[in-house]
Amino acid sequence: MSATPVPTPTPTAGTARVRALALVGAVLLAGVIWLLAEVVLGVGLRVPDGPGSTTTSELALPTVLVAVAVVSLAGWGLLALLERFTRRARALWTGVALAVLGLSLVAPLFAEGLAAGGRAALVCLHLAVGAALVPAYRKGARTL
Repeated sequence: MSATPVPTPTPTAGTARVRALALVGAVLLAGVIWLLAEVVLGVGLRVPDGPGSTTTSELALPTVLVAVAVVSLAGWGLLALLERFTRRARALWTGVALAVLGLSLVAPLFAEGLAAGGRAALVCLHLAVGAALVPAYRKGARTL
C-alpha cells in the first residue's frame, strides 16, 4: 500500500488580496495613529538616534508610512519564501513575526529620552501594525 501525499493548501489570489489589503490597512492605520498623536493629542513623536543613544529625532509621517510599507512587504516576502520551501510556513512565519514585533517594542519601551506620551503612541503604533498584519498574513498560509 503506497502512501498518498496529503495536499497542502497553497496561497490563492484571494489570499494575496487579503494580504495586500492588510498591508494597505496597516500603512493607513499607522498614519492615523501618527496623526492622532501629533495633531490631535499634541504628542511630538520622537525616536532614539541609535541603540543606547540618549538623543532623539523627530519621527515624520512619511518615515512612518514608508517604514510600515517596507516591513510589511518584507514580512509578506518571508512568508512567500516559507510557503514555497516548507510545509510549516504558518507556524514558522508566526514565530518570526511575533519575535520581530517583540523586538520592535524594545526601543519604544526602554529607550532614554522619550516622553511618556510619545512612548505610549509608539507602542500603540507597533502593536496596531502587528495586529493588522499577523492574522491577515497567516490566513491561507501553508500549514501541516
